[in-house]
Amino acid sequence: MSIVSLSGKNAAEENPSKEKITSVISSNGDIFLSAENLPYHSHLSLSVYAQDMTFHWKRCEIVSNFVSQFYSGSGKDESLDTNSASTIMNELIENAAKYSEKENSKIYIEIKDLGNTLRVDVKNKVSSWTKQNFEKLMQTIVSGNVNQMYFDALESKQTEDKTSGIGLLMLLNDYHLNLGYRIKSTHQGSFEITVRVHILKETLY
Repeated sequence: MSIVSLSGKNAAEENPSKEKITSVISSNGDIFLSAENLPYHSHLSLSVYAQDMTFHWKRCEIVSNFVSQFYSGSGKDESLDTNSASTIMNELIENAAKYSEKENSKIYIEIKDLGNTLRVDVKNKVSSWTKQNFEKLMQTIVSGNVNQMYFDALESKQTEDKTSGIGLLMLLNDYHLNLGYRIKSTHQGSFEITVRVHILKETLY
């Protein structure tokens, strides 16, 4: 994914990435979820080590709160639900930290203010086993009932099932998010998974 350091109103990417989000789970046909060259108001990029997050889980919450507060009230006519935004960010970061292939691998977090939405991309490196489980979960979500899957995942949590995908299911069920993802192989035989969501802002009247 191309990193653009330019920030400012009506800024746009000059070099759209060739590595696009190819799979989308959308309840309302969010056609912009997979688009790469949309204009944006501001751009925030962070990278953290997975081991820092897993050794100190509180840091996931700290980073999530920072991002939600950073974008709170950033526009004249729009308001961000900071509690919801922080919860969504926290789940994405925790998942990335939990399933990263190596403890010293990095998690890349990218946020773009598209105006009425925040685009959030979270990328991490995973093993082949984790990649296969992730693909299986996504395929099941597309063809299944998210509400029932979430209920089943809550039950399986009692048995510490690490493949239930309860975090992503919670986001889809409770926040009705549109979700996109990309899986890319690396030269080291592992894979990079990018998960993308759009967090809607509320219009003030």
